[in-house]
Amino acid sequence: MNFSELKGRAVIDVTSAKTIGHLDDLVVELENRQIIGLRVKESGLFGHVHAFPITTLQSVGKDAVTVLLPVETTTSSKDTVLDKGPGLNSLINRQVVSQGGKLIGQISDIVLDPTKLVITGYEIKESGLLSKKHSLPETSDMTFGPQMVVISDDQAAQLGSIK
Repeated sequence: MNFSELKGRAVIDVTSAKTIGHLDDLVVELENRQIIGLRVKESGLFGHVHAFPITTLQSVGKDAVTVLLPVETTTSSKDTVLDKGPGLNSLINRQVVSQGGKLIGQISDIVLDPTKLVITGYEIKESGLLSKKHSLPETSDMTFGPQMVVISDDQAAQLGSIK
């Protein structure tokens, strides 16, 4: 499942049996690309965004994401990693470059395992007018910076971008 398919899905609290909003983003720990939280935007023009740890996730269904929130929810300080940390939205459009310095393209989507919300790969769009899309599997030797991602020359060659 791609992140673009999951984004915007209704988020339902099974404790209160209420829709609390729509999935806005998934918070990621960039060092190991592990999903650590969900950002949920309330409905409405001025809806707030709330962050919940991934441990609250119950299920990713076809129509909705279910979470199990504690009965008493405390107000967060908005200074936590869940509130301020990077999300998958921030990875979209980052440039992908090989260690040898070849521009491969940019991340256009993120592939997730829907049962565990684990990143399994990335959809890479080549630059140019007749651009192709490639699937890049998630590996531990990828380096994520603030504006770009560096992959090995071997990964780039498997994509067919380096000849």
